[in-house]
Amino acid sequence: MEGRSVEKLILHNGLKVFLISDPGVDQSAAGVAVEVGSWNDPEQYPGMAHFCEHMLFMGTGAYPNEFEYMQFITDHGGNVNAFTATDRTCYLFSINNDGFEEAFDRFSHFFIDPLFSPNCINRELHAVDQEHAKNIEHDGWRQYMILKETGNPSTPTPPFRPAMLKLSLEFPNRH
Repeated sequence: MEGRSVEKLILHNGLKVFLISDPGVDQSAAGVAVEVGSWNDPEQYPGMAHFCEHMLFMGTGAYPNEFEYMQFITDHGGNVNAFTATDRTCYLFSINNDGFEEAFDRFSHFFIDPLFSPNCINRELHAVDQEHAKNIEHDGWRQYMILKETGNPSTPTPPFRPAMLKLSLEFPNRH
């Protein structure tokens, strides 16, 4: 940590910030953890938190092109990741230093004015469903499902529920 500055802040809006400044690195990074995960899914819409994770990448009021964010990050040597856990959803990116401010502006708009564009809904529902189908074959995922089914029913972990694809025709018409 030599040469690095570290600071913890709480902004006026309650957002907790952890800053690390290291002038010797070539890339900058940012991440946001939203305290909503799969435990918060409505029973009638399993996978909703994961679906929202996907939809935030599909354009914002300030940057409406659904591929613009990913293209900007790629063009500036960066990477993007996101994941939905039981109790939170995390969004992360890294990028060459010269693109950080513009990338951070784009990133921040995920949480300011996401579009949730209707033309992306079915595709992203399908993507979430495909991720779910892929995970079913993973031994670690199977162990987790067994623990959920056999665990204490009073814990916040909901029982296993099928993926969202069956809702793809129903969802856009209801919301």
